[in-house]
Amino acid sequence: MSDATMSAEQSAEEVWAVEEGEERSVGVIHIVITALLIGIGAVVGAFGSFTLPLGFGVNFFWPAIAVQNVGSIWFGAWGVIAAALFPIISNGVAGTPVYVSLAYIPANAVQAFLPAWAFRQFKGDPRLRKGRDWAIFLISITLGNIFGAFWGPMVVLKSFGLLTTDSLPLFIWGWFAGNEIAGIVFGVILLKALSGVVIRSRAFVKKWFA
Repeated sequence: MSDATMSAEQSAEEVWAVEEGEERSVGVIHIVITALLIGIGAVVGAFGSFTLPLGFGVNFFWPAIAVQNVGSIWFGAWGVIAAALFPIISNGVAGTPVYVSLAYIPANAVQAFLPAWAFRQFKGDPRLRKGRDWAIFLISITLGNIFGAFWGPMVVLKSFGLLTTDSLPLFIWGWFAGNEIAGIVFGVILLKALSGVVIRSRAFVKKWFA
């Protein structure tokens, strides 16, 4: 039986189940994956920072959110770590002060953590085969984006005196909409196109670190 056939026959529960006798441990592959996600996220994030920008790393369309969401679903804590770090680089390219990017870390980490947690907790299929899988994906990324949209503009930018009260709603909406639209479009494409391959690879993380 081929790997492709095995992947096609796996249920959502089996995707996440550690089989008897299966050994899973942290390896060099996970460090490499983390570095790749940081690199890809930084490039995509920097590109997004120059498309429909509002300022301070907030944009009306930010494709790098898909790297955060999908990377964490596939690679667990490694994806979350990368998601928290790569915006520091991409925002720096766009001229965002380092202290602002560092203060964004909780928002970026939560945006990655919630999909990773939801798929593992509720046994969602990364291949998005059923309505339930779609619901887990959409709800988890939406909740993450809501948190980020309030944390970034309200907690960070407003607290640092970088936003006026009048501009706050625009930045909150810009963060949320810019992440939500790009996250759905590119996240779905990545999950549907590549999840079947990723879940068969040694890099796939069933728990959090392995």
